[in-house]
Amino acid sequence: MNLIRRKRLMAFLSIGLLSATAAGGQDFGAAKERVTLERQLPALVHLTGTTFKVRATGHGDQADVAHDLQALLETELLKDDPQLRSNENSPSVVITCQITAYSHPAPTISTKPGLAVSMGAAMNQSYKRVTGSLSVSFQAKGAGGQVLGSDNVTAKYDEEFDGFGNSASQGVKGTVTTTWKRIKGGTSSEALNPPTDAELQSLLMADAVRQIAEHIVNTKEAVDVYLAQKKGALDAGDKQAEAGLWQRALETFETAPPFSKREDDAYRLYNIGVAYEALAYQAEDEKAAMNFLDEAAINYGKAIDARPAEKYFLQPQKRIETAIEHYKKLEDQQSQKVIPTTIKIESTAGKSGTGGKAGAPANALTNAKVIAMVNSGVDDDTVAQTIRASKAVNFDLSAAGQQDLTGSGVSAPVLTAMKARAARKPAAAK
Repeated sequence: MNLIRRKRLMAFLSIGLLSATAAGGQDFGAAKERVTLERQLPALVHLTGTTFKVRATGHGDQADVAHDLQALLETELLKDDPQLRSNENSPSVVITCQITAYSHPAPTISTKPGLAVSMGAAMNQSYKRVTGSLSVSFQAKGAGGQVLGSDNVTAKYDEEFDGFGNSASQGVKGTVTTTWKRIKGGTSSEALNPPTDAELQSLLMADAVRQIAEHIVNTKEAVDVYLAQKKGALDAGDKQAEAGLWQRALETFETAPPFSKREDDAYRLYNIGVAYEALAYQAEDEKAAMNFLDEAAINYGKAIDARPAEKYFLQPQKRIETAIEHYKKLEDQQSQKVIPTTIKIESTAGKSGTGGKAGAPANALTNAKVIAMVNSGVDDDTVAQTIRASKAVNFDLSAAGQQDLTGSGVSAPVLTAMKARAARKPAAAK
């Protein structure tokens, strides 16, 4: 890196650090600690043997993508389940994949005010947005032709990069982080630049393969997450979390006095959510895992409600929703006491949520009852606890239903609790 470019980067970094510091309170600028969760999800498909083969197809220019996806899925299944063996001639399970859509449009270029300032005004900066998506339908069949499981998965990529190649999707903090990595030379330039077409394709395939594998075999995935730092209880809880003592970390976070500013306390609530998520992945049974996931979703929701501009709060919420939906389908299977012939994706809003559930018990908790509790002055924590403990719910979580809820004063944490409860089977049916 030449001297002029280094000076430009240092000036750019200084501006970013000033902007991040001005926000005040603990945040994810410099005050964060990275820990790794081992995300474990049990298989949704009951395999009838230990041998398998994968066949992937695609139309036209998707043929090469299909070939690579087939090889990647085979590798992933063998990695996740050491007992499996690939067998082309007489497999006990055949997994067929069909690429139904593959989109990788040319990056879009836009111009908007950047961090640098000239003559008292922000200078315009060019940004490159890279997007792509890959949709795959798959089906697993036994040797006798019986369908063991089927589904549709979609992988998406959407990131924006500034003129230096830094990711701008995380706001100032993401830009400062990647700029500092460039100056220190700790990360290769390729890892920080927008992905090429080939790299984008690889990212999408890896995501799609991970989703398919989560249906077919028990999966373990290392997930890096951040914990907010601040002298006192947060730092103490962070050290316990680093040591893997998540129950003690949770107690430390929960018993800590809330910060006086609501936007600052969002980070304590977020840490509580991380602790609950970690405990969910360590749980020995699905019911306990679901309870922990519910609590994680509620606390992540509270954090987002208190500080909606914090980008780092969004990904955990999406990750939790995926895990809750996964356990919900597993719970449905176990309650039926049979292995279903087909596994079908249903969104949280689509079951007990899009317009309500026909034939629900008369005493089921409904949107109207939740609104009544909120309007009568019941605090959010009590409302959320009532939702979690309810034996039956008949929520309308369609777009119109959610709009009516928020318009009637229902907060984001309560709405999150409603979604998490709607994703579970009624307690009486367990």
